[in-house]
Amino acid sequence: MKLRMRGATPAIAFLFAGLAASPLFGGSAATSYNEARQVLDAGIKAMGGLEALQALKDLRRVGTGTGYNQGQSLLPDAALTTRAMEITSVQDFARGRSSTEVTNVPTGGIMTKTRAVLSGDSGFGYSLVTRVLTPSAPGAVAGAKAALRRDPAVLLLTARSRAETLRSLGDETVDGKRNRVITFADSDGTQTGLYFDADTGLLSKFDTLADNAALGDAVTENILSDYRDVAVGSARVRLPARVVTKVNGDVTQDLKFTVIEANTGARDDAFAAPADAQTIPPAPTGAVTVTKLGERAYLLAGGSHNSLAVVFDDHVVVVEAPLNEERSLAVMAKIAETVPGKPIKYVVPTHYHFDHSGGLRTYVAKGVTIVTTPGNTAFVERLAAAPHTIRPDSLSREPRKPVIETFTGKRVFRDATGTLEVIDIGPSPHVTEAVIAYLPKEKAVFVADLFTIPVQGPFPPANPALVHFSDKLKTLAVDTIVPAHGRIGTMEDLKAALAVKMPQNPQ
Repeated sequence: MKLRMRGATPAIAFLFAGLAASPLFGGSAATSYNEARQVLDAGIKAMGGLEALQALKDLRRVGTGTGYNQGQSLLPDAALTTRAMEITSVQDFARGRSSTEVTNVPTGGIMTKTRAVLSGDSGFGYSLVTRVLTPSAPGAVAGAKAALRRDPAVLLLTARSRAETLRSLGDETVDGKRNRVITFADSDGTQTGLYFDADTGLLSKFDTLADNAALGDAVTENILSDYRDVAVGSARVRLPARVVTKVNGDVTQDLKFTVIEANTGARDDAFAAPADAQTIPPAPTGAVTVTKLGERAYLLAGGSHNSLAVVFDDHVVVVEAPLNEERSLAVMAKIAETVPGKPIKYVVPTHYHFDHSGGLRTYVAKGVTIVTTPGNTAFVERLAAAPHTIRPDSLSREPRKPVIETFTGKRVFRDATGTLEVIDIGPSPHVTEAVIAYLPKEKAVFVADLFTIPVQGPFPPANPALVHFSDKLKTLAVDTIVPAHGRIGTMEDLKAALAVKMPQNPQ
């Protein structure tokens, strides 16, 4: 059964790759290899020939398109919200460098403009709006390197360099046309399927299979079309001018390139950090840290996403189960260490977005009750039922159905020690059902995405979701704001963030 879940993610930069593992098909290894090699060689010839492709040293593309916010839309079961995209990218294949600048304009939202750079074994992300530069973590560098190897312009050369892993998968019909399908294993172990139009020999798509915390075993497809001749010296190669990306059947990105130029000379300044950038470190990884917010409330940080734990007489309520099983297990262990003998009875996701719900399966496996708003019920059920055969987690090993309790408006957890209120302040411009957690005694509120307080660096321009959140706080007595991203702050931080305006012509 195919699992189809609505909702970004993201993924904004021009990356044509995913992680995967896939079985091999065919007869003997030699027969399968020979069939695959013939298909690959024909595909290389259809793109202009081996010599022409090997002469391609760098590539510049300019285009526009639409991003579809899978896992980041207003509702989990509605049509995906979109954002207009403008993209300029430079791939320097000869020197292992890439630079991708993307402008995103969400429907009804605030523009973002970012640049993602890879230069050898390092890289960085840069916001042209806030002028903040963040060095890339090792995982991001590895992903950027893989994307460069799997760029459609050089993907067949990458497969050829891994000839010993080539295997034939036979024929398959794609959009009504017969395709010859082969697979190869990239240097990082990723198994990539290559689909060649049987009539033209051109690569029509490539796909990968990987574990996704929210979707389970997830197929990522990159569909290539609108091939055009591009001059490479005196030769010509054929490259796709349209790339459509799908994840588990949902279109997540549709890009159309109006400019494709080869061997224009990739200048060093395209990969250099801006001189006026403020550099801040990436979000920490590793151990969970604990900050006490009162007699019975704790912030669990130490990464890109924070959680809140509130302790009652005989149990604990956790607000937010982000990212994945690894993070959930670490948070659970830290809670057991901090308040031993008190089991986690409830977990409350602030909203359904994949990065904030990816750790819920671990709580389901432990029998923890999920407390959420009505619009998330079907999503949580699908998340819990998603097959995770590539990277089995605790729920895969011992399947069980989730225990879900829903509330509308507000739910109050209370005993003699104190009170926790979880309040749906939606519809928010960020997500229709948006829950905040309020601690009346501590005069503290926990909030995800609607307000982020950077550990370092400036606030980004105020957006409609921040304004909406600020208006909703007027009915509560709040001194302390505890964000799911960033550091603990105050109402003065909120006031400062609301005052930030979008700069003119960020660059």
